[in-house]
Amino acid sequence: MAGICLLISRRDRVALTHCVIKVGSLCDDVISLQSTNANSYTTIPHYLFGCATNYMIVGLADGITGAAGLGRSKIALPLQLASAFKFDKKFVVCLPSSTNAKGFVVFGNLVPNTAVSAVPLTYTPLLSNPVSTVPAPRGEPSYEYFIGVKSITVNGKVVPFNTSLLSIDRKSGNGGTKISTGHPYTALKTEIYNAFIEAFVREAEAMKLKRVAAVEPFGACFRLGPAVPTIDFVLESKNVWRMFGANSMVKVGNNDVMCLGFVEGDYDEMTSVVIGGRQLENIVLQFDLASSKMGFSSTLLANQTSRSQIKLQNMLTRSTILGVSSSVT
Repeated sequence: MAGICLLISRRDRVALTHCVIKVGSLCDDVISLQSTNANSYTTIPHYLFGCATNYMIVGLADGITGAAGLGRSKIALPLQLASAFKFDKKFVVCLPSSTNAKGFVVFGNLVPNTAVSAVPLTYTPLLSNPVSTVPAPRGEPSYEYFIGVKSITVNGKVVPFNTSLLSIDRKSGNGGTKISTGHPYTALKTEIYNAFIEAFVREAEAMKLKRVAAVEPFGACFRLGPAVPTIDFVLESKNVWRMFGANSMVKVGNNDVMCLGFVEGDYDEMTSVVIGGRQLENIVLQFDLASSKMGFSSTLLANQTSRSQIKLQNMLTRSTILGVSSSVT
């Protein structure tokens, strides 16, 4: 079996994080999914999942009744599927940017010579955090996805802040950078956020963008312009994760105003940089748990990958693979 996949919409909740069921039950049931290389469904007879109380879904989109956890724990969806079907411990995800579009999750090995496998990826190591950043039993490590960011640049200019904040403290678990679709926008610790906003505004004004009153929760908003400053996350692997306007900006109110889609992190957030959903839209992410690395593509909206995007959308349109509904998330 090459792998199995799900189609997801922007209404669906697919969490790249470790879900903690504070109040509820651990249950098992049969889960049925379709293989990428067959027109038939395959099942796991004893799939483990948490059945939580209603307050756990407060804040989710209308109609959503649960979350699919894609973290690194043994009962998360990726490892349960890998164990049941004996395929590699890896998965690929692409989040849509519109409620009218479909994203996808592919578990296991990609089918060769398909649109998904043809998208070029840049890799960076996945890092471990020995301390959980969510409520967990003492001594439990984090099951979230951390990567090594060494610096942040705006239009190629380094944002000045204490870069020790980007390192994980092995005793406290504080610091570092993690991926989380549980956050709608990238959240930055206050010192990083203030320096980042200042640098971005300076570059935006140099590009003749007119700043307007900020719209919560954002700290910098502008009149819509032809281009915005480019943001780079310089990674430990010496590769660069580049973010263009489609991933860095958010339109608010009328269509003439756009805001920088980064927010100030909560005061009690342990992690210095939490890369959120907006910055993950329309890119392909591969999480290779066996090799402890993450692959990422450039935006599928960029000119150089538009053909891949078209092929990918055609493939997803023609497929009959399972779509995640509002009741199966």
